Amino acid sequence: MSGSIDARDVLALFARTRPLFTALGDERRQEIVVFLLESAAPRSVGDIAAHLELSQPATSHHLKILRDADLLTVRRKGTLRLYDLNATAYPDLLTPMRDLITTIISCASDLGDQPNSQ
Repeated sequence: MSGSIDARDVLALFARTRPLFTALGDERRQEIVVFLLESAAPRSVGDIAAHLELSQPATSHHLKILRDADLLTVRRKGTLRLYDLNATAYPDLLTPMRDLITTIISCASDLGDQPNSQ
């Protein structure tokens, strides 16, 4: 690795991005994010469950993981819970991911620039 980048730096960036990787690492949760991106308004658990063809408990489980990662917001409207993307948090959530990708690219480039040790 480059003299300015320590393996611990990369591990720290992985640790900061782990909740995002966990939340977005599941295909159903990716589908939820895309569904909400396409929606003009916040959606209920029932709407999301129907779209995914999943049970409401399974959908609620996925929504909780996305909420815990700060990717979604939820608000009550009567007895409904309405879910929406937490777009205001995205710059803060995605910056560590960008930093991780930039660091890995830089490290890989540094390795490619080293002479072959054979």
